[in-house]
Amino acid sequence: MKNLLVTGSNGQLGRDLINYFADKQAVSGFDIDRADITDINSLRKIFKEIKPEVVLHTAAYTDVDGCETNINLAMKVNAEGTENIAQCCREFGSRLIYYSTDYVFDGTSGHAYIESDTTNPQTIYGKSKLEGEKRIGDTINNFVIMRIAWVYGRYGNNFVKTMLKLGKAQVSKAGERDEITPIKIVNDQIGNPTWTLEIARQTEPLIDSDLTGIFHGTSENVASWYDFASEIFELMKMDIKILPCTTDQFLRPAKRPANSALENKRLKNLNINIMTDYKSALKKFLVLHGDDIKNEM
Repeated sequence: MKNLLVTGSNGQLGRDLINYFADKQAVSGFDIDRADITDINSLRKIFKEIKPEVVLHTAAYTDVDGCETNINLAMKVNAEGTENIAQCCREFGSRLIYYSTDYVFDGTSGHAYIESDTTNPQTIYGKSKLEGEKRIGDTINNFVIMRIAWVYGRYGNNFVKTMLKLGKAQVSKAGERDEITPIKIVNDQIGNPTWTLEIARQTEPLIDSDLTGIFHGTSENVASWYDFASEIFELMKMDIKILPCTTDQFLRPAKRPANSALENKRLKNLNINIMTDYKSALKKFLVLHGDDIKNEM
C-alpha cells in the first residue's frame, strides 16, 4: 500500500479518487478548508504530517467562465498553486499526478488530440492549466500529467446532473399540462464524456509505474453535447423534448473548443488504457446513481 494524498478532496473527482482508493491504498485528502495550495507553508505542514508517496492533484479553479473575469485568481490557483504542490513533492520525494484539461488545445483540429499535439489555449482557464503543466515540468521529474475532459460524477456540478434537473422540470410541467419549452443543447462541440470513477481506475496503473510525462485519459468515442444529453435521457427512459443549437446561439463568456476530443495514445501504446466506451460508462453511472440524483433535485 502506498500513502496517497488527494488535493481538492471535496470536489467531484477528488471525492471519487478517495472513495476508489480507500480499500486499496492509505489515502487521505484535503481541501481549502484545511490547506490553501497558494500558501506553500500550509502545504508543507500537510506534507510533513502525511508524508505522501504519491500526490493526486485535483484542486483547481474550474469555473471556466469565471476565470475570464478572475484572471489573477485563475493563475494563482491553477499555475502558482500547482507549482507549490510540485515544489512540496520535490522536497518530500513524492510522485505527482496532475489532472489537466482539453482546454489546453484550441479545438480547431480535424482529429482527436494526442499528447504531442501543439497546445494553444483560447481561454484563461486553459492558459492557467497549461501554465500549471509547464511549472510542474520545470520543478520536478517524477510526475504524470493526465488530461481529462467532459467530466461527470456523483458529486459536484456537471452536465449529467444539469440534464436530469432540466428533464425533471420538463416532466413536471408536462404533468401539469403547461406549455413545454424544448431544452436547447449545443450540437457543434464534440468531446469524450468521462466518468470520474473511470479516471480513478485509469490512475491506478500510473501510481505504481515509473512512467512520466503527459497522458490523455478520457472515455472512448466522442459525442456532441446534444448526443450526450440524448443518451442520458434515453438511458433514464425520460421522454424529454430537446433541440440542437449552435455555439453561436448559446454564447458564453469563455470560448468553448469545437473539438475537445482526446485520444489516449500513450496509454494504448503501453497497453494500459482501461477506459471504456463512454456510453457503457454512462449506463453504469446512471444505473448506480441516476435515480438518486433525480430524487435530490
